[in-house]
Amino acid sequence: MANPSTTGGSGAGTEVLRRTFITGANNTNTNLLTVPADHIYTILNITIVNNNDAMKACHIFVSPDGSGTHYIIKSEPIPNETSFIWNDKFVVTAGDIVKIWCSSTVTDVWCSYIDQQFA
Repeated sequence: MANPSTTGGSGAGTEVLRRTFITGANNTNTNLLTVPADHIYTILNITIVNNNDAMKACHIFVSPDGSGTHYIIKSEPIPNETSFIWNDKFVVTAGDIVKIWCSSTVTDVWCSYIDQQFA
């Protein structure tokens, strides 16, 4: 069990597979995940589906501790009627916000992640 404590782990906590999704992500910065206190999320994958008849672009980014912008991908082109799958894992911690922006309102997003909660 991951535990960011500097005084040693308690051995208590949970580890659960979860998912979240957005139907119709659009051209505003949309929160995909917000990490609560005492949690670590390991993002396993993010799938973005362009349901439009034209090429669109998407950003995936993190606001560390809820502020600023750190791009995971920027302006990823997604051809019409296709999907983009981000399979590289990354970790976000308490206060971080994973966000998405897409240049179309007919874009669906699916995210699978591990939620580690410690006490």
